[in-house]
Amino acid sequence: MKILYLTAALLFIAIFGLPYGYYTFLRLAVTGMSLYAAFGLLEKGSINFWVMLFIALLFNPLIPINLSKDIWILINIIAGSYFTVTAYRNEK
Repeated sequence: MKILYLTAALLFIAIFGLPYGYYTFLRLAVTGMSLYAAFGLLEKGSINFWVMLFIALLFNPLIPINLSKDIWILINIIAGSYFTVTAYRNEK
């Protein structure tokens, strides 16, 4: 699951003011990778499956959740950190 590091990097980059298109791409990428990771974690019997599903729902591009920029920055930091820790733990 080394690709989760890339997703974490995308989330950390999103902290900076970028064009709207980047955030649309970010929603697609994070939703897709969260679902990929969720099913990988489900196969391992990990309860973290639910956290990844929650992240996928939060970032889904079909029914966007509108929050303030400050809240999204905090969410991006938390989600990026979670992706990093999950990737590290599943390398072994």
